Amino acid sequence: MVVRGIISYQEQLLIKQPEKKYRLQLIEPRIIRLNVIENIEMEQQDAKDMIADAVALAKGQDYAILFDANSNGTISFEAREEFAQSKKRIAAAIVTKSLANKLLGNFFVNFHKPKSPSRMFSEEQEALEWLREQIKGR
Repeated sequence: MVVRGIISYQEQLLIKQPEKKYRLQLIEPRIIRLNVIENIEMEQQDAKDMIADAVALAKGQDYAILFDANSNGTISFEAREEFAQSKKRIAAAIVTKSLANKLLGNFFVNFHKPKSPSRMFSEEQEALEWLREQIKGR
């Protein structure tokens, strides 16, 4: 069943539309995995769309993001600011093994000062455990 780009599949919700530069997937209650398309250029409107899609996927509840940052691409300053100011996000775990992406992720956390706790991780399991702890308090 497809409703406005939201697809239900074996208790997982997935938003993926051909024109989108990202993929969102509800992997646990209130935890959404974000993958971006390789070599994308994400602009402010893309960030606004992604945030709106995440809120829809979470059915309006506060949510946490598990961002798989292993893909390469560029994210504009305005898009990073949009992500940093997201109001419904409880926390963001940025997962990558790439040194370059770790540096960019740390720059995002330290320069843009996201409204919600945000941390870098090398391992997805560790990131998930941290996100679960962040959700417990909310």
